[in-house]
Amino acid sequence: MSWDLCFANLGRVLRITDCPEVVEALRQALPGWSVEVFDAEGEAPPIELRSEGDGYLQYSPELPRGLRLGTPVEAACSLIADLVAEYTGHHPELIGLHCASVEIDGRLVVFPASHRAGKSTLTAAFSAAGYKIFGDDVLALTAAGQGQGLGIAPRLRLPLPAGLAAELVSFVQQYTGPADTRYCYLVPPAGSLAHHGETRPLGAVILLARDAAITTPQLSRLAPGDGLLQLLCQNFAHDAPSELLVERLLPLMEHTPCLLLHYSEPLAAVEAVQVALSEPSLLAAPCKQHEELASATAPRCMGDEPWRPGATVLEYSLEEELFLVEASDGAIHRLNPSGRLIWQLLRQEPLSAAELAELLSEP
Repeated sequence: MSWDLCFANLGRVLRITDCPEVVEALRQALPGWSVEVFDAEGEAPPIELRSEGDGYLQYSPELPRGLRLGTPVEAACSLIADLVAEYTGHHPELIGLHCASVEIDGRLVVFPASHRAGKSTLTAAFSAAGYKIFGDDVLALTAAGQGQGLGIAPRLRLPLPAGLAAELVSFVQQYTGPADTRYCYLVPPAGSLAHHGETRPLGAVILLARDAAITTPQLSRLAPGDGLLQLLCQNFAHDAPSELLVERLLPLMEHTPCLLLHYSEPLAAVEAVQVALSEPSLLAAPCKQHEELASATAPRCMGDEPWRPGATVLEYSLEEELFLVEASDGAIHRLNPSGRLIWQLLRQEPLSAAELAELLSEP
């Protein structure tokens, strides 16, 4: 038997055949996203999943050759990824961000990071501490600059990391939803997960540095450019021009504090974040340079050839830094205050590396 699934703000985009257990797992993994299930009829929608042997086979615009899946949870994970792609495709005004997000004092604190950075366990810890969560991996950014939840339950990798607080482990066990040997969905208490389409303004951007050697969580203030660079890297608006992304994201970082969180145990980190955001002293502290940026080595400019700015380079200022976008290929460059000064000199006249060095060395 086949069923068509119709999602709020998206429509009929998924057909599932001969696997009701996947329908149930998907519904549990999307507690905040309203879905109606109908008997299938008419032309197939863009995403399809059917039973195949002892597993499942999925097709979609992202998977034209098909993808073999082994468990209902694995199928739900893959389907959700395609649903998010369909949703952002249907709503081009949205920018999808790879980040965890939680509401604190009416604003969203977002944690943009890649996979295996601890976003999901940290999200679970915020939920266990009584905060409303907007997601552990995906947040939509509206044209007005607000974060929009999609109603997707957090997905935790199994086994859980060693060293978690006992109360967090107990919370996860109590609210575990669909699960297999690799992942479990955390279906939190009613009202503690934002429903699909719910929005809040951004309150802070916090970068994550998980370190097992840290005994007490530590937060430090970063430059707004650190947050902007992370948001530019952790989004899936792959077809959007770079200048559009910068123009959408940069204004947010002009008014949103950016912090770096070093932590080991998620529940302790939750308390540290709550305290930090209530302390004006931290938010006004001098910015530290992100360690990854500090350790980066820049290429050396050799030769006597004069340098001049490209005609298609766009400039975007953020406090003392300058972001450059090469419109022809989408490349984005971040200039610190020294780099910005060099760029300003080149704007006045072409200069060689030696001439620039001489000008910069003048008192």
